[in-house]
Amino acid sequence: MDPFNRNHIRIAQLSARIILEEGVHDYTLAKRKAAERLRLDWRELPDDQTVEAAIHEYHRIFRFKEQPAFIRRLRQIALEAMELLAEFSPRLAGAVLEGTAGQYQPITLHLFPDTPETVILKLKEAGIPCWEEPHITITALRNEEIPVPVLRLEFRGHPIRALLYPPQALRQTPKRGGRRASIKTLRNLIESENQNEASVNY
Repeated sequence: MDPFNRNHIRIAQLSARIILEEGVHDYTLAKRKAAERLRLDWRELPDDQTVEAAIHEYHRIFRFKEQPAFIRRLRQIALEAMELLAEFSPRLAGAVLEGTAGQYQPITLHLFPDTPETVILKLKEAGIPCWEEPHITITALRNEEIPVPVLRLEFRGHPIRALLYPPQALRQTPKRGGRRASIKTLRNLIESENQNEASVNY
């Protein structure tokens, strides 16, 4: 293996540990941290797919026993939160949906409210505290850049990171992390997993 590919793998493996063990949810930041710790050039980083593969490998080696039950629990928490926020067309995205979440990673929800204030008010009425995080920027149709507010909240003992997209973004497929699950899709996924678990234990 040439040194370039070997360094890519080393960065990807350490990035996976940083994401899962330190709760860093930004892949680019995790890769730069990994490159700095390994004293490698962070301008030549592995792509997100290589990091994702390293995350799967981490779970296969270190968490193969507890990971399925852990993900089922997080998906159930996500479903309950989505049902609470159903008026905002919630979608589950990210590591919990993909099954690669670590202990310190938040559940990622995409919400589509008319205004961010309506979500904050809904959470306040439900007695759920939330905090604003720095917004992210997405590229919409016609290459228009749109700021997306981000809320952090605790629900059923686990952190949730809610991205508040404009309503029209519901019809668009995100360029990164393209898979999203509606309440119905997630409910069906959980029921299917529960049935599979029951058949294994029978």
